[in-house]
Amino acid sequence: MRRFLAIVAILSAALLASSCGKENISPEDLIKDSSKVAKITAISKTIEEIPNEAALRDFAVYRKSDKEGESWFLAWGEGKMYYDCVSLSIYFDSVDEMKVGKPLSISRFWFSFVASSDSRASTETFNGKITLASKGQDYVILHFNKVRCSCSMGVFLIAGYLQCPLREEYN
Repeated sequence: MRRFLAIVAILSAALLASSCGKENISPEDLIKDSSKVAKITAISKTIEEIPNEAALRDFAVYRKSDKEGESWFLAWGEGKMYYDCVSLSIYFDSVDEMKVGKPLSISRFWFSFVASSDSRASTETFNGKITLASKGQDYVILHFNKVRCSCSMGVFLIAGYLQCPLREEYN
């Protein structure tokens, strides 16, 4: 009986170790199931006009940034109203050095309603975790796991996967 339990324990540990840190998501998975694609959801909002849910429309990861040894994620929502123009900027350790399944080591984070006249419509703090779910030669998939931001416009949750083009540097 002890031998059986030892084998089960070893197999369980091996299975757990092989599955840890791996997101196992592909670009095809996101095409098949659009519910996995990252969205910004208003948990609470100070202005009723703000939509309950919005998508980041334009985004990319840049291998090189203006900070030595760091990559840069830049995203923004397109719109004509101040509450549609949301921007998200994240500096993190070089994407080329990162392993799939590992959380981003973030040095700078910025979430903002850039077209708002309220200077408090931005924040540099967040809760949650962002991991590198997958990467290829020309793309990166980031997993936003309950990333929560709070500013004068309200509290917002970013959750899901974003497949981003991987570019050399921002022009």
